[in-house]
Amino acid sequence: MQNEMYAVPQFKEGINAAVFSPQGAIIEDSTVPLVTFVEKRFIPDHVELKTPAGRVHYHAMLKHILSPDVVDRLFAPYAGIAKTRLKAVTDWPYLDNIRLCDLNSDHVRRLTSSAFTHGYSPQTVKHIRNVISAIISHARREGLFGGASPITAVKLPPLVHKKPHDLTIIQAKTILRVLKYPEREIALVSMTTGMSISEICGLRWKHINLTGASIRVDGDLIPPGNIIVEKQSRSAGVMDVNIGRVRMVVVPDPLIRTLVRLKRSRRIADPDCLVMTTEEGDPIEPANALMLRLKRVGRELKMPWLSWQVLKRAHDTLLLELRLQLDDDLVLSAR
Repeated sequence: MQNEMYAVPQFKEGINAAVFSPQGAIIEDSTVPLVTFVEKRFIPDHVELKTPAGRVHYHAMLKHILSPDVVDRLFAPYAGIAKTRLKAVTDWPYLDNIRLCDLNSDHVRRLTSSAFTHGYSPQTVKHIRNVISAIISHARREGLFGGASPITAVKLPPLVHKKPHDLTIIQAKTILRVLKYPEREIALVSMTTGMSISEICGLRWKHINLTGASIRVDGDLIPPGNIIVEKQSRSAGVMDVNIGRVRMVVVPDPLIRTLVRLKRSRRIADPDCLVMTTEEGDPIEPANALMLRLKRVGRELKMPWLSWQVLKRAHDTLLLELRLQLDDDLVLSAR
């Protein structure tokens, strides 16, 4: 007996073919609003097949194409997708009610122009454009979009890669003196281990071996004075890192002493507790207030380019500076 929950698809030729959705919805033709196609076909048949990080990416980028509150509603049924705080922007050329068949290069051009006008980076604008392209490609596969892609007529300026800023040892010490908990501790861990802020904010005490002997945690053997990196914090919560990024990180002795003091001062007894939390003990979202406070410190210290990526990269640049100083000392000693 046919399952009555599903409609029977009526396949026709041309771009007005009826499309059968696994969720039981049929999209009759290409005159549906873009928001309907995204909800009924693009999210369940394309986005839902992505990794958790991929779904988070589409959720964020679609908020620049459709109204943010609408996108939050569309993603509500999908586990692991957290709401973000992006609000609708007045006069932003959202495409909710644009018919799929009417989508053209002018719509794409207005979106990208608005993004540039509001100060979005070229990389973010490129991501927005790529998501529109993915929607069109999916509609084309379903026989609901014909003709040339409106994406090809919209050219973006080439990405200009700025020369990265590298911290000196003096600058690093100054930053640490100005920062407060938890930014100070996160910066210290990042600069001494090379871990990213998302990895640090997803780190639990049980993943750090502060003892003098090897320990076994969840089947993994952690040598003394090491961290096992296997979690990261994202907007959807704490999740596993990609299998290729699971690794052991050596913890310098001074950092071990700092972490021991931190654990003692915060009276941590549960090894499953996160190492870095707010003063109230809540998980930290790396992209939230932490970035705002770090930027404020950067402005105060005349380092407007200061970012968590700069602090992470400092692990290598500071070691290089120390090696150069050592080389100079050795050369002078040989004279």
